[in-house]
Amino acid sequence: MVDFDLEIKNARSINIKEIELSQYIIDDNIKKSIILYNTAIGEVKKGNFDLVINDLKKALSYNEGFTEAIKLMGLCYVNMKEYKKAEKTFKKLNKDIMYNELANEYMQSLSIKKSMDECITVTEIVKNVSNNKKKQYNLAIYSKRNIVISLVIFMVVIAGVSINYFYQETIQGVFTKFNTSIQGEQKNNKMHDSNEETYINSDEDEVLMQENTVSNGEYKNMQNNLADTKLDSDNYKNNIVSMLKDAEEFLNNGNYEKAASILISMKSNSFDDETKMKFDKLWQSLKPNSLWIIYNDGNKLYKQKKYLEALPKLIIASEIDPKLDLMPWITFQIGMCYKETNDNDNALIYFNKVKDNYPKSQYASNARMMISQIGN
Repeated sequence: MVDFDLEIKNARSINIKEIELSQYIIDDNIKKSIILYNTAIGEVKKGNFDLVINDLKKALSYNEGFTEAIKLMGLCYVNMKEYKKAEKTFKKLNKDIMYNELANEYMQSLSIKKSMDECITVTEIVKNVSNNKKKQYNLAIYSKRNIVISLVIFMVVIAGVSINYFYQETIQGVFTKFNTSIQGEQKNNKMHDSNEETYINSDEDEVLMQENTVSNGEYKNMQNNLADTKLDSDNYKNNIVSMLKDAEEFLNNGNYEKAASILISMKSNSFDDETKMKFDKLWQSLKPNSLWIIYNDGNKLYKQKKYLEALPKLIIASEIDPKLDLMPWITFQIGMCYKETNDNDNALIYFNKVKDNYPKSQYASNARMMISQIGN
């Protein structure tokens, strides 16, 4: 399962500091989108995800194909628990050939995360329902007692006022009747209190029964959600095992490109010890023979100017071993493939990688020239 928080933490700004408009002309909209993206990266570190989303939306308004901005937006939506927006954003990211495997992985992990969060929410609902019931019950009992006390006080006040209107000779009789009435009232009150206590206990039992009924219903839902989560988790593990099996079969059959594509898409996954050993073994088997076969196929197509066919092979080669001595040249080739297929946004990303990561290579000056051409 993807660690979305770690994915956000690993997001890096794009270095455009060395690009001077007086020397290398870059499209203003692309430059603005990169600046806004870098601003968003700064806000991520502060935890201001609302501002991050606003900056990314602005960046995409200048450059709607800016895949890194789309990716970061989806990750931020996950952090904000706006899962529907996150899923929609990842589906948009899935349209890019470079990101379709990663986008699928994001959506798969998002599904599991949603199920886990639903279980937590159900538990909180059960707790809140129980607390609210108790508050309502206490308030009802408190109100009943206040009403009884107010009625008794009112009766005493009325009786006191009425006494002043009787003749002296009838006062004693009134007091006698009043005392008798009070005694009778006290007796009735005792019986009433006893009945009320019985009624209160009955109410408590009824409330507790209602609470238990609600809790049981919510508990069943929680159990169902937990079962769904386990099912999703089991499916996820089964998918991992199936993907590793497919990769191994492709390697054994000499279909190195498909095997590498599967393994590259799994690089950011979390594995148990046994699965990780299996993955590492398959990954190491890609180097060096499979890597060079894939690259040579891509390089041949590149020289034939079949850029669209060469692109995925060159990208795969660069992913298998980023420390290759040929990386400055391969990175430049990828940029050229994007440029020749009219994807200037990604072309600029790779030309800037050549310029920034390999400034002393012979391809750095060529990358600057390409950046200038795209700007014009």
